Amino acid sequence: MKKLLALSIALFLGYSLFADVIQVNDSSIDISTTGIARRFDQMTLKKFYSSENFTFVDNKYNYPANFVPELSDSLFVARIKEMDANSPFEYRYNDQVKKWITFYISKRYFVGRLVGVSLLYYPLFEEQMDRYDVPLEMRHLAIVESALNPTAKSWAGAGGLWQFMVKTGNLYGLNVTSYVDDRFDPYKATEAAAHHMKDLYDIYGDWALVLAAYNAGPGTINRAIKRAGGETNYWKIMQYLPRETQQYVPAFIGASYMMTYYAEHNIKVQMPKYMDWQIDTVIVKEKMSFHFLSSMINLPVEDIEFLNPQFKKQIIPSSEHNFYSIRLPREYIMTFVENEEIMYDSLRRYREKADSLLAETPVTNPVNNTNNYVAPTDGSSFYHTVRSGETLGGIASRYGTSVSNIKSWNSLSSSTIYPGQKLKIFGKQSSTSNNTQTNNNTQSSGGSGSIVWHTVSSGESLWGIAQKYGCNVDEIKQLNGLGSDALQVGQKLKVKSNK
Repeated sequence: MKKLLALSIALFLGYSLFADVIQVNDSSIDISTTGIARRFDQMTLKKFYSSENFTFVDNKYNYPANFVPELSDSLFVARIKEMDANSPFEYRYNDQVKKWITFYISKRYFVGRLVGVSLLYYPLFEEQMDRYDVPLEMRHLAIVESALNPTAKSWAGAGGLWQFMVKTGNLYGLNVTSYVDDRFDPYKATEAAAHHMKDLYDIYGDWALVLAAYNAGPGTINRAIKRAGGETNYWKIMQYLPRETQQYVPAFIGASYMMTYYAEHNIKVQMPKYMDWQIDTVIVKEKMSFHFLSSMINLPVEDIEFLNPQFKKQIIPSSEHNFYSIRLPREYIMTFVENEEIMYDSLRRYREKADSLLAETPVTNPVNNTNNYVAPTDGSSFYHTVRSGETLGGIASRYGTSVSNIKSWNSLSSSTIYPGQKLKIFGKQSSTSNNTQTNNNTQSSGGSGSIVWHTVSSGESLWGIAQKYGCNVDEIKQLNGLGSDALQVGQKLKVKSNK
């Protein structure tokens, strides 16, 4: 009891913004003007919901494309009753709930994307809800809070899928630094939300009141209970709650209905680029940028950002005593593992050279000011001809240099390179180099090395396979009659091994 009392006080302090706002319920209210509705509409404009991340799938009922079913109140009532019978949450149907159902159904195009995103996040939500003994239906709260946008941020400073304020997030272990904001981490924020809801239920014993307290804070709910003569049922104290909180539970019921019966309303689902089962996590042990990681595993920066919104500056700030995990598509996990040591070696060499240069010329910082960085040009130079599938990170590792050096030597403003491009390199030419036409012809036509068969694993690329056997991409393509770089898991490739 003492623990719950302390928690209630702490949560009250965290939500003091709402402390003195009390309004009587008005059934004539225009819900489109509420903060809940405005947040929902604003999410349609966010980058997270851009069209390139989604693909349409057919509605299971095969309705005509523009058909919008008209449904009666009696059907709504029957469906809400069925939802209530299957949940510990008290689902009710009334005029306010009807308004919210109508509101959500009217956003047909966006709701189609929302349903698709739920396939990415709901399995995670359900895992944490089950862990804390919270009704699985509470997963729909994230629709009301953020429209399932992990990058959402409110005018008051709440952030993430579950819209935690910094102080409240800190109570549940969500840390905020210059590089990382755990409130935007789908895993950590969801666990915190489930834990928070369980704590609120231990105080109130009513899931609707849990929602109200999640929105307005325990202090506001406690005063409303007092004004209602000690009632602890949401619907009985509703008139003493703030305007938005009066709409909060009806909006939640409307969102729950919409996510349950979207197909019956001929809402066409739009599937996101990745599903939950297509994603896995890896541990990053060195500080690196999204751009560096992208160059090493050939995954677009936009996809890394889409799956890891908690990193504020597109930098993973791992250190010797603090590793970070990141989410990647499963097909890229093996590529990451195979290139992991190469990545770390490249980063360490880069930092050692950067530290050395800083000691000699303190005005220039090659790490934080790459635009002004001038790479050393000691030793002989040669040209590397870019092959299909190669990246700057891989080329830098091959010659024991850094990406910034190569960019400086060739006046490159980005890490984008293309097959056939010639890159100037200073240093020792690798014995496995494929940089001159003579060498290329020799390798392609024969030379030393034995022919082996390689079975393609998930996440492998032609460049990675070539690195493994000490050959080049064009050689593999020529040996196997390949017209493109596309590979299939289980495919057998003839490879000349020079190792």
